[in-house]
Amino acid sequence: MAKKHKRMKNKRAFRVRLKPATIFSIVQITFFALSGLILISFLRQGLILVRLNDLLMYYFSWTSVFLSFIFLTFGFLVSKFKTPLGQPNVIIGILVFFISLLPLSRAGVLGRISWEGIAALLTGFGAFIVLLGTSIVGLIILFNTSIDQVLGVFSGLFKQYGIRGGGMKGKFAVMGKKPLKVFGETLSSTPVTPKVAAGPAKFAFDEPSSQKLVSNVPGENKIWNYPPLDILTDEVSGKADRGDIKGNAANIEQTLESFGIKARVVEVNLGPAVTQYAIEVALGTKLSKITALERDLALALAAPTGTIRIEAPIPGRSLVGIELPNRAPEFVSLRKMMEAEVMKKHHSKLAVSLGLDVSGKALVADLARMPHVLVAGQTGSGKSVAINSFLCTMLLRASPSEVKFILVDPKRVELTNYGGIPHLLSPVIVDAGKVISALRWIMGEMDRRYKLFAQAGVRNIPR
Repeated sequence: MAKKHKRMKNKRAFRVRLKPATIFSIVQITFFALSGLILISFLRQGLILVRLNDLLMYYFSWTSVFLSFIFLTFGFLVSKFKTPLGQPNVIIGILVFFISLLPLSRAGVLGRISWEGIAALLTGFGAFIVLLGTSIVGLIILFNTSIDQVLGVFSGLFKQYGIRGGGMKGKFAVMGKKPLKVFGETLSSTPVTPKVAAGPAKFAFDEPSSQKLVSNVPGENKIWNYPPLDILTDEVSGKADRGDIKGNAANIEQTLESFGIKARVVEVNLGPAVTQYAIEVALGTKLSKITALERDLALALAAPTGTIRIEAPIPGRSLVGIELPNRAPEFVSLRKMMEAEVMKKHHSKLAVSLGLDVSGKALVADLARMPHVLVAGQTGSGKSVAINSFLCTMLLRASPSEVKFILVDPKRVELTNYGGIPHLLSPVIVDAGKVISALRWIMGEMDRRYKLFAQAGVRNIPR
């Protein structure tokens, strides 16, 4: 009994228990080894490899080349590495294509036998149509595309190069993805020609106490020379650090591909604070799938702030925008904004520059269309910079007879630098008691203008 018990104990001790991951690894290595051996066998070296190659050529002929790729895809399928070759559609597509191509080309013994059997059932012409169709279906499944896209590619090539290949210019064209479009690198830098305008104007600014706060600057009735843009610096103190743009575009495509979403980055918009990657998704893709991957994309792109913003879709376009914060923002100069084309074409004297949008385009707003403005934000977010930008834009575009300012600065440090400009109706108000008087005068001036509008039958000054 003791001996029997000892033998059972020894048997249990030598029992091999493999983890599922170990079994999958063995299968994966086996598939990779078979793929490599089939490929090396075509070198016709080594007795075993020569016999293997003879066997493959006898049964499959030249189509045995595809067997190496088939075993390779099976190896990636059982592995945990998410690669395009390991997708199920690749396995099914290459198998359908191989099985259809073998009898269609009558390659090897198996190809001839299969062709004779199918031709006996469908005739030779019918067998050719069926096998050609199934081989095309296999290729469509393999590349996960559609017949419309394939025809579109061929029609585009035909239109571009023609029958004689005139568009080649003696060289072979590079096939593949369309070039990545990048927008927002520079703005127009054409100097603005200063305008000259004459505008005599007389203002009566009286406090309720019948005392005049300030009179118009002497010489205001003379011709006003607009200040040139040369007084503004054109040096950029900080350049945006956007990282590897092409690498980020490839990471976005690979990350979406690993989650089963077919997408392609077709456009990159360079903004001062963020870089927007515009992607084109395949037809039938739900946008909720993309928005749910916000954190996964932020991880793949190593976002500096740890978060990204997905705009699905971009307003007015059939694209999805992925906004990645820049590692270092770009400082936008006032001269760059004043030289922008949209600012040159704006006719309003109350136009103010806001900055650059996500795509790097200049943003200009008209205060006449938004008379009530509240600028809010945390400390250091740029409130004072925005107000100074508003004031400087109007000072460069309007004469003292066209625009007047009443500036209130309770902190005594923000707007005191504007104390000597001729556009002021009064010195910069720093005393809270004078603010009430200024507001009362503004209300009286507003009522006076409303009466003038009513007499003229118009709603505002331009009309």
